[in-house]
Amino acid sequence: KLASQPTSAPSAQCGQWLCSIGLVAARSLRRTTQNRAMPAAAYAAVACGPQEEEVPPGVARDIRAPAADAAGADAEFPPPGSNLQRRQPCRRAVVAALASAAVSAIGCAAWLHGGPRLRRARGALLQGKAEAKDSLLPSYPSRCGKMEANVEYQVNGGWYMSLDHIPSAEMCCAMCQGVEKCQSFTWVKDAGLDGCPSQCWLKGGKPTATPAKPGLVSGLPPSRAKLPATRSPQVAASGGSIFCFSLMVPKSYEQELLQFQHEEKTSIFGCDDWAVYSNITVQVAPGITTRVVKTDLTVKFGGDSYSALNSWIFIAVWKRVIDDEHHKKHDWLVKVDPDAVFLPERLRPIVAAHAGVGYINNCKYGLHGPIEVLSAKALHILAADYNASFDGKAPKQCVQKLHFGQWGEDFFLSRCLWQVHQVTRETESSLMCEAHCDCEDWYWCDSGDRVTYHPFKRADMYKQCMANTLAAEAGSILPAKQMGVAASA
Repeated sequence: KLASQPTSAPSAQCGQWLCSIGLVAARSLRRTTQNRAMPAAAYAAVACGPQEEEVPPGVARDIRAPAADAAGADAEFPPPGSNLQRRQPCRRAVVAALASAAVSAIGCAAWLHGGPRLRRARGALLQGKAEAKDSLLPSYPSRCGKMEANVEYQVNGGWYMSLDHIPSAEMCCAMCQGVEKCQSFTWVKDAGLDGCPSQCWLKGGKPTATPAKPGLVSGLPPSRAKLPATRSPQVAASGGSIFCFSLMVPKSYEQELLQFQHEEKTSIFGCDDWAVYSNITVQVAPGITTRVVKTDLTVKFGGDSYSALNSWIFIAVWKRVIDDEHHKKHDWLVKVDPDAVFLPERLRPIVAAHAGVGYINNCKYGLHGPIEVLSAKALHILAADYNASFDGKAPKQCVQKLHFGQWGEDFFLSRCLWQVHQVTRETESSLMCEAHCDCEDWYWCDSGDRVTYHPFKRADMYKQCMANTLAAEAGSILPAKQMGVAASA
């Protein structure tokens, strides 16, 4: 039937040939991709969103040779033009799919409708290229200093860092701002990685060459806010005293984060009382030693959201907190992840506003683990449930009534308190800002009222986030949504 349609002009005959080739290529590609298995982790990340893991997207990874790593030296930047040589077959498959689709679409249009239609199809293709360029850049006002689509910034040698699974150029720019050595960056939309395929390259120099490279965005970071030399002293609010604690994995990045927090007297060290727990005795900072929890801190991942299955770990941690009787000494008990930028002075008016509640929910989707704020009343109820078990090591009713094998500790704790023990709760959205709770642009930390930003697994990025949010509080910077300057094309 298609062959019987009238055609005129040699372009239509050419179109029939292109259409055939495109359809054959598409079928071949489909057979190839159908035979490729997708790993579970890749399936969880296929939407290019952050993963529900202890090591979420945004973790920094230095590209170093073994000898340089042992000496603690920074990596040398790869030679200009060599960055795209190691892309994976996945990228080639995507390119092949786009190519076959374009060829078949243009060819079939010419075959069926003749020369004029072919010219219109060509115009649509050019328009599609322009839209693809725009789609690489944010559609909202950008905080980035400068961004250019389909361009690679190349520098001559020097320091270099690569960040995997960074879903946007805007986030890549924020990561560059967070690392003081970074003077320019390039974001690769498809670097051939499993799951979210995007990658961010941080570079220690200004660009010396800017060749055109499709699918890349390059730019310069904005100016860096500085931490104030002095900060307002902590003042106890009418909400009562606050005890804060963190669980630290020994010999990990968490120790460096806690050291920085102790130096700045922020995070848990800005509360009325605090403690650092771990499964071994470790000196975190001068005069600061961990309190031991007898448990294995090895975490498995699973469940619907591929999250950390760490319920039993924190059952042991909360048991130690109860044994230390902090709920008998303070009105509020707050668990804070080491990689959460936590400003305790912002928490005080919140607990005062929620006086009498059992615990404060930090997200409309439920309690999330970066910060958990429980009242002493809730801990007394939890302590009684521990004491009811045969060995006192786990909350009896919660363990018996909840099927939590595939749950993270935050979901277990919330269900234990709210569902099993009917502990009252109230939601406070300003408690936390993270991607998993629809907090857009969390990586800029540009709101002056959020109590916690999560996650920041490097001390320099943690410091910059803290400086940004304090600057926003002082009115020195505005949130990105209130900025009237759009990203440069």
